[in-house]
Amino acid sequence: MTTRARDALLLAPSGLIYLVLLVVPLLLLARTSLLPAGPNAPLEGPLSVGSYTALADSYYATILLRTLRIAALTTFFTLVLGYPLAIAVSRSRGGWRTVQLLLLVSPLFVSVVVRSYGWILLLGNRGLVNTLLVSTGIIDAPLQLIHREGSVVVALVEALLPFMTLSIVAVLDRLAADLEEAARGLGASPFQTFLHVTLPLSFPGALSGAVLVFMVSLGSYATPALVGGARIRVMVTEIYTQATGVFNWPLAASLSLTLLAVALVLATLSRRLAK
Repeated sequence: MTTRARDALLLAPSGLIYLVLLVVPLLLLARTSLLPAGPNAPLEGPLSVGSYTALADSYYATILLRTLRIAALTTFFTLVLGYPLAIAVSRSRGGWRTVQLLLLVSPLFVSVVVRSYGWILLLGNRGLVNTLLVSTGIIDAPLQLIHREGSVVVALVEALLPFMTLSIVAVLDRLAADLEEAARGLGASPFQTFLHVTLPLSFPGALSGAVLVFMVSLGSYATPALVGGARIRVMVTEIYTQATGVFNWPLAASLSLTLLAVALVLATLSRRLAK
């Protein structure tokens, strides 16, 4: 048996799984998106691009822009908060490093649904924050902190911060410590050392973490649905509504493929940026 034939045989099981679980469903989704759209769509009839032309409506454009904005803000804040955490973990040794890593990944042990309900209890009209502000006399009436874009971003940042931090830590651990020492020895301040040495060398980790956080933010459902509510519609919650509430499967399929296309374009751009 030749090497090529052996490699093909080894790849056959995973290739079959890839074909059955990804390629075929995507093809079926593409065909569904071309069927006539409407409430309780019968999923039959002539193929057309009517579902895609409906996306030009300002309602869906607003939802798409809101989804991209929330994902971008989540990525930015996880990057800003993740770098100090990553540097602290990377420079730690022994038991203290283990403790930091456990504290960092501990939120991942709790379901995102449970954490979203925790944010509701914290930011709701009768939540902890409003209760403290009203009881101390800082405000007279509860603030509307929940069901806002800001609350969705905060909840997503808390949920996705470990992914960003661990991506940066993986790169920082491979950097030679004497590079920063050399920069400091040449008179660079800590900020200059970070800006001109640590940041450029750890950029691949930050970029991979940013791509991961952005993609997960685009596809997050539980957090926007629970923390954002009906007021903050994003692409995933709209897809869910069209598929299970209105039973407009062609429109839901076209929304899904549009979101997938946006994600693929951004992933391609990030890959070129990395090169």
